[in-house]
Amino acid sequence: LLRLLGGLALVAYVPLLLTQRGWVSADTKTYLYLDPSKLMSRAWSMWDPSIGLGTVTHQNVGYLWPIGPFYWLLDWAGVPDWAAQRIWWGTIIFAAGAGVVYLLRTLGWGDGPGVTSATFVYALTPYLLTLVARLSAILLPFVALPWLVALTIRTARTKGWRYPALFAITVVTCGSVNATALLLIGVAPVLWLAHAVWVAGEISLRTAIRAALRIGVLTGGGDAPRLECGHPRR
Repeated sequence: LLRLLGGLALVAYVPLLLTQRGWVSADTKTYLYLDPSKLMSRAWSMWDPSIGLGTVTHQNVGYLWPIGPFYWLLDWAGVPDWAAQRIWWGTIIFAAGAGVVYLLRTLGWGDGPGVTSATFVYALTPYLLTLVARLSAILLPFVALPWLVALTIRTARTKGWRYPALFAITVVTCGSVNATALLLIGVAPVLWLAHAVWVAGEISLRTAIRAALRIGVLTGGGDAPRLECGHPRR
């Protein structure tokens, strides 16, 4: 497992840090790397008096977590803007692949070529090329997809609130900027519950409903105020 994750990290971060050093792409919102502190200080309020005669912001609240603190922390640490951006992109790739590893281990797959292949195929999908250098925040639901399915499985198989809480935290982390993409990946956990009940016969309908309710209670209360549709604006 450590060798797999180590290889994934190597592939995710090193090529990006060696590519076009010193160049910054106009990704998501330029203030994220120009002045992340100022961006987050304004994101707490829907009203921004600093633009024209004042305006109602669009999606700024979503930058309070996780992308805003990520850039703020690297800025505080003195990491150059171009390197911080590459590390952000690398983290997206790594987290997506690590999610596949977590999902497959949840499904009972052992270490082997199948797990390795699935991890790298998902993490390095060409889909990344359409968004990573311009709207990378919208890739967060893609990153979260395998994690959410795995946490749904673990919620259905166990009692308690640990996995529903982790599910809610994952939704808050990946869905604060774009609700549409989040809703699309939300179909996958529902499909697994349906498959587990009516196809695999792994769990009963009552167990599936209880799992969905535990997830829904925590997720609905934690993320509803932060969901806004549309694309990030520069």
